[in-house]
Amino acid sequence: MVECLQPFGRSSNGRTEAFEAFNLGSIPSLPASLDTVLATKTGQIINIMKLITLNVWGGKLYQPLADFLEKRSKDTDIFCFQDTLFGSKPEFSPVKGGRINLFEETKKILEDFNSFVYRDPEESYFHGELLPLNVGCGQAIFVRNTVEILENGGFRSHPESPYHKGGDMVSGRCQWVKLKENEEEVTILNLHGLWQRNSMKRDTPERMEQSKKIKDFFNGHNGKKILCGDFNIINDGNAMSLLEEDMTNLIKKYEITSTRSSHYPKEEKYADYVLISENVEDKNFQVLTDEVSDHLPLLLEFK
Repeated sequence: MVECLQPFGRSSNGRTEAFEAFNLGSIPSLPASLDTVLATKTGQIINIMKLITLNVWGGKLYQPLADFLEKRSKDTDIFCFQDTLFGSKPEFSPVKGGRINLFEETKKILEDFNSFVYRDPEESYFHGELLPLNVGCGQAIFVRNTVEILENGGFRSHPESPYHKGGDMVSGRCQWVKLKENEEEVTILNLHGLWQRNSMKRDTPERMEQSKKIKDFFNGHNGKKILCGDFNIINDGNAMSLLEEDMTNLIKKYEITSTRSSHYPKEEKYADYVLISENVEDKNFQVLTDEVSDHLPLLLEFK
């Protein structure tokens, strides 16, 4: 039911090389924040890491999405994707228009990244459409290959959530990686939260249980912690409040009013979130305006 792939490939390109070039007096290939400039001048390298989380909508808007990833790959360290597809053919599904080999094409674009996967079984659905054989739906995390990965894995937030067709309750995938940066451990959980029919993303017993499982997971890990993704919950419910007991909700802190693009016609404009533990310093957080899905990308710069 779960497939966790090991990293792919290595490259000499990355943030470390950029800092070395700056110390030698040349211009770095990656933008530097004021903190980075001051740190390198004093001989102390402090990486400001960039993370983007996005529900890619199965690649329905494939070309804008591909262009976005190409542009953002230059200075982003971590991508957390939900609703990606894992087939081999470069074509779109006939009913919902998902890009069948989206993950494989993403790997080609993000060639300087290691990729990790958490996916449904081979027979699965995308927004109610039965996918072809050997095509699954799920999540992927891409981490720049200059970053040390310590662990990775995944779990379901509710054991009874089916993988198929919609039913009354689907998704509930929790994918995570633990990395080491600046001699510190950082655990990142990429969540595609439970979708429940006719619930309007409001509190349910299953969503409360999901929040408890996520809290228990983070309680078992030391260091810095980041929770991001498409939560499928409202911003002011008890399921969110439970998560906020230990973490800061950046959607609230930065007074974000919507995480949905113009491709989403419904009234509820909250679905995607980033929460951080108190030892994570958010240097910048914003909702990007790129129309590459029915969700908008969220960008976090942190140290």
